[in-house]
Amino acid sequence: MQNIQSYKLLQTLALLTFIALVTFLPSVQFMPKWIIWFNDRQRLLELLLLSFVLLDAMVIGLTHSTKQAHITYKIRNVFLALIGLAIVSCSLAQSPRYALIETSVFAGLCYLALFVARLLNEEKQVFFKQLTYALWASILLYMLSFYTGYITATVFKTPLHWPFPFTGFTNIRSFNQYQLWGLGLICLPLLMNNLKNNVRIWLLIALTCWWVLLFYSASRGVLLAWLVAMLATALVYQKHAWPFLQQQLIQITTGFLGYALLFKAIPAMLQYNLVTGTVMRETSNDRIGLWSQAITLIREFPIFGAGPMHFAWHNQSNAHPHNSVLQLAAEFGLPAALIVLTIVVYGLNCWFKKFNTNTVKNHSKLDGQLAIILFFTITMNAAYSMVDGVIVTPISQVLMFTVIGLMIGHYTYDRTSNIIDANVKSKIRPILAGLVLLAMIWSTLPEVVKGLSGNEKGFSMGYTAAGPRFWRETK
Repeated sequence: MQNIQSYKLLQTLALLTFIALVTFLPSVQFMPKWIIWFNDRQRLLELLLLSFVLLDAMVIGLTHSTKQAHITYKIRNVFLALIGLAIVSCSLAQSPRYALIETSVFAGLCYLALFVARLLNEEKQVFFKQLTYALWASILLYMLSFYTGYITATVFKTPLHWPFPFTGFTNIRSFNQYQLWGLGLICLPLLMNNLKNNVRIWLLIALTCWWVLLFYSASRGVLLAWLVAMLATALVYQKHAWPFLQQQLIQITTGFLGYALLFKAIPAMLQYNLVTGTVMRETSNDRIGLWSQAITLIREFPIFGAGPMHFAWHNQSNAHPHNSVLQLAAEFGLPAALIVLTIVVYGLNCWFKKFNTNTVKNHSKLDGQLAIILFFTITMNAAYSMVDGVIVTPISQVLMFTVIGLMIGHYTYDRTSNIIDANVKSKIRPILAGLVLLAMIWSTLPEVVKGLSGNEKGFSMGYTAAGPRFWRETK
C-alpha cells in the first residue's frame, strides 16, 4: 500500500509541476523576483519535473507493477549505445560537467516521454481531457496578458516596441516554439461531435486570437514549418486529414485578418504607429554563418563531437546553431546523430504501419484524428527545428517529449505489457533512471545554488556566448 501511495504521489507531483511549467509560467509570475530571466524560471521547473519523473520511474519500476510501453531489446540496445557515445563525448569535452548537464537532461526527457505514454495507457480519454484543458488554460492566460497590453497601448496611444506585449519568454522565438507544439492538439475538441455550439464558437474565436499572435511574432520560419507540415499531412493521410487541414486553413485566414485589423487597420484609423516589425520584415539572423560554424566543428570533432552543449564555447554571440541535426552532429558527433536519425526513421516507419490511409479509417474518430494531429505536430516542429533552437529551450523540450510520449502511448495503446517485479531485465530502466537523476543533480547543482542565492550573475555558466542555452548567460 505504501508503495502504491508513493507511486501516486510522485505521479501527482510530476503532473502539477508540468501544469505549473506549461500553463502558468509564461504569463503568471510566482517565482522569486531575483530570478530575472524567464528562461531560468522555466529551466528550474523543468529540472524539478524531470526529478519527479525519474523518481517515479525508480519507484514504479522496482516496486510496482503497471502498464508501460514495451521497449524491444534492439531499441534498448541502440539507446544504450547512444548513451555510451554521449558519455565518451562528455569525458572529452572542454567542460565534462557542463556536457553532462545536457546529456542527463535529454535522458530525463526520454523518461518523461515514457511517463506520458504510461499515463495515456492507464486512462486515455481522461488524460487527453486533462492535457487539453491545461493547454487551453495556458493559451487563455497568455492571451489575457497579451491583449491587455494591446488594449492599454491602443487606448492611451502608446507605441508598442516589438516584440512587446509578448512576455514570459527570454526570446520571442521561444514563444513560437511554445505555440507550435500545441497548435494542433488544441484543435482536437473541434473535430469531435460532442461540443455544444456556443462552446465551439468561443473556441473558434479563441483560436483566431491565438493565430493573431503567430502573425504578430513575425516568424517566417514558423509559417514555412506550418506549410511543410500541412503538405506532408495531406500527402500521407489524404482525405482523412481534410477535417483537420480545413480547420487549419480557416484559422490561418481568420488569424491573418485579425492581425491586419488589430495591428494595421485600427492604428491607421487612429492615425498613429502602434507597432514596429511584421512577418514581412526585411532583417534576418545570420543562420548561414551559424550552420557553417557547426559544419566546421563536425569536421574538427567528427566522432564524438565538440561535447554536449559546447557549441556555446566556440561562438561569440549564439549558444546553438539554430539547426537540430547540425547541433547533434557538432556536439555529440556524427555516429550519435546518425543513431538519433535512425531512431526517428524507425519510429515513423512503425507509426505508418499502424496509422496510414488504409488503417486510420478503422480507428475511432478520436484515435484517427489524434494520429493525424500528432503526425502534423511532430512534422511541423521538426521542420522548425531546422532554423531555430526547438531542442534547446526548456518549455519546448518538455512539450517535445510530451508529444513523443503521446505518440508512443497512442501507438502502443493496445499492445502494452505488464512489467512484473520478478523480471530482472525490467530493473534496467529504474536503475538507469537513478543514475540519470544523480548525474543531473550533480551537474546542475553549482549553478542552481548560485542562482537561488541571489548572485548578481544569476545562473550564468560563464561560457563565451551570451545565450540563452541552458541558463540565461549574462556578460
